[in-house]
Amino acid sequence: MAGKKKKLQFRYYEMGPNKQVLALLGEDWRRPYGNDLDVLHFHNYMEVGICYEGEGESVLREYVTPFEGGCIVIVPPNYPHNNVSKDGSVAFWEWMYFDIESVLQEMKEMSCNKLDVEYMQNALYDSALFFHQEEYQKISQIILEIRRECDKKAYMYQEKLRSLLQGFVVELLRIHNVNVEMSRKNPRSFQIAPALTYVKKHCSEEIRIRDLADVCNISESHFRRIFQECMNMTPNDYVNVARIHKASKLLLKSHATMEEIAYRVGYSNVSTFNRNFKKMIGMTPYQWKRSPDNYAGQMLDFKISALKGW
Repeated sequence: MAGKKKKLQFRYYEMGPNKQVLALLGEDWRRPYGNDLDVLHFHNYMEVGICYEGEGESVLREYVTPFEGGCIVIVPPNYPHNNVSKDGSVAFWEWMYFDIESVLQEMKEMSCNKLDVEYMQNALYDSALFFHQEEYQKISQIILEIRRECDKKAYMYQEKLRSLLQGFVVELLRIHNVNVEMSRKNPRSFQIAPALTYVKKHCSEEIRIRDLADVCNISESHFRRIFQECMNMTPNDYVNVARIHKASKLLLKSHATMEEIAYRVGYSNVSTFNRNFKKMIGMTPYQWKRSPDNYAGQMLDFKISALKGW
């Protein structure tokens, strides 16, 4: 795939207050998937997909693997991927999105031990996982039970989901073999982890690429090269994604003016905010705010310009 241009989209989901799972279930998801291996997308939450029927290919960054009924895929946030049905045929998937950061924070508060949440999160987000259910039976059983709880919504199902999600995290950490020093597995992704945390905490402020390189203790040129390799986008693209992500929440949940929102997400003026928002989404912030399709867990595509070299 080297040398080709890729179109990359950010698909944003709204989880809802005090919830850790968004489940997209049912017959609506029996459909042809994708039509182009060169169009990838990524999400703001961890995605878990369960395939029941159909054939095709799953693209996980540069890795392409065939899918069929009985497969499960676990995709970290900010991880480019796509599914493409074979010859435009129908496949049946169901999708769930997990707020892993919230789950890890609850585990830290409940644990008798000192959990290194940042280290655990970096391990969970290091790579995607694609498997047949019989390969990893324990985590498959947990995923299917989470799916059942989301579907039935029985008494105290939210409390049950919280315990299941913690079990999911533990099993996924074991699969990633976190007892082994993870930086030996993929040192480059761990090198830029401090920059990702920095952007999340400081996206409302001016962010220079030199500052991101400094928190990673590497040179700016080396940082830019590693960041592109690991994230499949430039550092500036990632900062803009973080800002527009935060702006979308403010647009849905506050009555602030566009000038106030622009300032609160790190843009010096509303025209720059409007230009970046429209470039990524295809409409102005005001148009997007007025659209009812953006509420209650609906998807938003942030259209980022084509990237080269992967």
